[in-house]
Amino acid sequence: MSEGIIFSGHGICAADGKGRFALPLEMRKAIRQSSGESNKICLSLHPEHDCAIGFGLSHKSWLEQQVLADQQAARERGEAFDDEAAREKYFPDLEDLNFDDGGRFFMPEDIKGMMGIGETALFVGTGRHIQIWAPEKYLEYKGRSRRVVYAVEQYLAAPAKGAGK
Repeated sequence: MSEGIIFSGHGICAADGKGRFALPLEMRKAIRQSSGESNKICLSLHPEHDCAIGFGLSHKSWLEQQVLADQQAARERGEAFDDEAAREKYFPDLEDLNFDDGGRFFMPEDIKGMMGIGETALFVGTGRHIQIWAPEKYLEYKGRSRRVVYAVEQYLAAPAKGAGK
């Protein structure tokens, strides 16, 4: 597994008839690479923003290494370090999920509810992970990309598929 994975780009996906969302192709390839070629994505809550985050299995090991590095740095400074509290920042909300070869996966209902994700999800590559937004919430986000905002606005302005039929 390689932790040198960097996620970029964006995509918008409406849930299919079963309620599954599909990872954009390039993000799916990177997740598979980061997960040892298995169809596994890890989802969690963003610590600061109203979105979920997704990444491959190798990033879990990187998170643990971060805790150990922080612990070592605290020791070198002669400071106390609560490694259990540090791990509680990362791991309790993290869930490993399977996706099929088309990248489709079921997002946990609690994550969808907490993040306001309905029938549509916006995937935004942001380096070490993918942010997963309710498109409308992304428009309220202060750190947003102009290009992603444009894509979301175009998507939301498009007539509903099948409307008027």
